[in-house]
Amino acid sequence: MLKIYISIAGLIIFLSSAAQQEPDNGSKNEPIYSPGYGYFIHASASNLAGKPTNDEPNSLSIHLLSAYKFRNRLSIGAGSGLEYLEKPLLPAYGYLRYDLNDSRATPYAWIKAGYGFSLENKESGDTWYGSYTESSGGILLNAGIGIVLYNRHNLGVNMGVGYRFQKVNKTYPETWWGSSEESVRTVFTEFNRFELQLGIVFR
Repeated sequence: MLKIYISIAGLIIFLSSAAQQEPDNGSKNEPIYSPGYGYFIHASASNLAGKPTNDEPNSLSIHLLSAYKFRNRLSIGAGSGLEYLEKPLLPAYGYLRYDLNDSRATPYAWIKAGYGFSLENKESGDTWYGSYTESSGGILLNAGIGIVLYNRHNLGVNMGVGYRFQKVNKTYPETWWGSSEESVRTVFTEFNRFELQLGIVFR
């Protein structure tokens, strides 16, 4: 995981340096960056850090979203990805973002809301409650702030920090001692995580 973040950080430094260069076209009056509005794609990798669960205080989250930016600087879109919070999850969510300005260095705030689907629906093995576990995932909420640095080709790199909430539902079969009847117990696990995000924006 450390190698991944070192690679992403190196890419951000490289693209940030390129964003500061003047276009080599002989014209100083031509704008380097055209903020405007329209469709964009945002790919990101995040570290989710929080209270250890099964000796895993940090987990990697990879997301890809698409959105449309309006003239009022508000962007609306949807996304998905892959992550691990005790179980592998496939998140699906709506995305809302607001840019504070229209420059090459653009601060912004975002909100995500949706559902994290479990990729392991059934797990075998003895547990306190029974011989197998069914996991159905749960709701997700995410909010944060960040900044995007664009180069003259409208390619940007972003850094952001945020808060992430994820609920995971698990169902266990439960049989009482001396009884042949089986009941079902549902356990809700809530994850509260600090998010450090690095990514690339394509416009």
